[in-house]
Amino acid sequence: MRPKLRLYGMAILVVCALAFLVGTLRSSEDHMNSLPVNKHFGCTLCHVAPNPTVGTDLNSFGKDFQANGLEWNADLAAIDSDGDGFSNGLELGDENGDGTPEVYFERSNPGDPFNYPNSINQETWSIIKSLFED
Repeated sequence: MRPKLRLYGMAILVVCALAFLVGTLRSSEDHMNSLPVNKHFGCTLCHVAPNPTVGTDLNSFGKDFQANGLEWNADLAAIDSDGDGFSNGLELGDENGDGTPEVYFERSNPGDPFNYPNSINQETWSIIKSLFED
């Protein structure tokens, strides 16, 4: 009788672990989809690994996102999580943090200090265009 009980206990443990894992992965996907855009960087917006597992470390933006209650808003958009000189909102294409992106692709990763937006901004683009005008 005891081996049956042990087997039954192990089966329950495995089912609970799988339920936890599926819930965690689904939860992470929901959180990622709450960001204004997440097409290019995917999981690395918040995690240090491209294919995170339970317990994978968060990058600086992921830590700030978690500290902000896993909510994208003006407060999170205004800060510069990775210290690269660009706000999270600018990097994710939603500078005011209202959840409506001005662009449909991340400008850069707000959790990677070595990844920053293209240096061609509106002012620079105007200068380049003026060089080719008649």
